[in-house]
Amino acid sequence: MDNYNKNHLQKKEEKLADLIGFQTEVIEIIEELLNKNNLKSSEELYLCGLKEEAINTSLLDFYEILQKLNELENYKEFTVCDIGASYAKMAFVANHFFPNIKVISIEPVKERIEYGLDKLKDTKHIFINDVFKEELIKNHKIDYFFLYFPVGKILDDIITQLNAPVVAIESHGELLNRLGHSFSQKEVLTKLNFARHNPHSYLFTRPSESSLYKAFKAFQKKEDEVIIVNDQRPWLADSEGLAHYFDEKDKITLELKCPPRTIFYNEDLETANSCNFSKPIQLLIQKRRANEKVDGYLIRKIFLDGSFELSSGEIKKAP
Repeated sequence: MDNYNKNHLQKKEEKLADLIGFQTEVIEIIEELLNKNNLKSSEELYLCGLKEEAINTSLLDFYEILQKLNELENYKEFTVCDIGASYAKMAFVANHFFPNIKVISIEPVKERIEYGLDKLKDTKHIFINDVFKEELIKNHKIDYFFLYFPVGKILDDIITQLNAPVVAIESHGELLNRLGHSFSQKEVLTKLNFARHNPHSYLFTRPSESSLYKAFKAFQKKEDEVIIVNDQRPWLADSEGLAHYFDEKDKITLELKCPPRTIFYNEDLETANSCNFSKPIQLLIQKRRANEKVDGYLIRKIFLDGSFELSSGEIKKAP
């Protein structure tokens, strides 16, 4: 982004802050105090030393996100839970522009959330000083969660408790991938005004389970050690280290560790244990797992006829 556009955006952000009563100069003072106090709490919670715009989503982006959600909800009343809300910017935007939207702001850093609570205490919005736990919102119907949060143990604990669609902005490079492991559908919600690791906000959902997704869940429960990939020429992969992603609508991407390959899940995939195969194939599987080389190259695909592919691309006949 060139300096002109950046300055123009910053001026729009400042005007919006003035309009809705969000005092950026006060926020800067609070952040300075947090930094000076050398707080011993988890860095994952405080993220001290970063600029305010790195910690918080911009007011402009919050406006466009809420505007888009409003359209999706046909302008009826709904509730957004902002996890890691910091200074509750989303609540400020909703309070001024979207009277039908209630925001529940949950933030573990007391000094930050108290700013929002103090300014908006006479509104319908709710402010909670805590790390997110499902019990905190048990008396509220949540229509959407919002996440702009670093990847870590706290995030993993949070994701397992989310039971509604999630709006997310990439925080430090891995959030979207992590959500992709847990939600079966991802779509672009808005284009962001300010620079982030990814230029869009995304909406993650768990739609009604398709027959493919149900079959995949059953596939995940199998304890066999080998996957049979039924391509034109069927080959074997290890099930250990398998990762899955929902990067494309109606498709489940599988990332194999051994051999390193990316494939789409389909119901033709089978599983087995290595003891079900011939001795030569069992030996090839063992060699591949041990990273043993043949003619100076690693073993990749092992075919059902006993032939195998090397990392050079060469196909070797069955021993």
